[in-house]
Amino acid sequence: MMITLVVDGIMTHRVLVQGLLRSYGVQTLGVDNDRDAVDLIAFGVKFDLIIIEKILPVLNGLDIREIGVRCKMLGVTACSGENESQAFLAAGVDVFIEKPLDPEHLVPILRELDW
Repeated sequence: MMITLVVDGIMTHRVLVQGLLRSYGVQTLGVDNDRDAVDLIAFGVKFDLIIIEKILPVLNGLDIREIGVRCKMLGVTACSGENESQAFLAAGVDVFIEKPLDPEHLVPILRELDW
């Protein structure tokens, strides 16, 4: 079973993304900051996919690759533009998508991960 970590500081966004993932049979965990995400990873929880918001309350969402995360990472943000996209990609996020995350963008990523 695929396990996805959803990291978003806005609970409504986090719950919506988790609901979308669960509708496709994906197990999810949700946290509101990347310090909690780092703690889960350090504790040994393995994820197939991490969906992370760029702007988070504790640390910058772009810092999470620095701890050695190797799974696919999907960066999402409400801010659009080439600078946002480039910042995400430079930090090691595999795919950048402007919010809202929808099935049109999510399903191909899940398929790629053998969902």
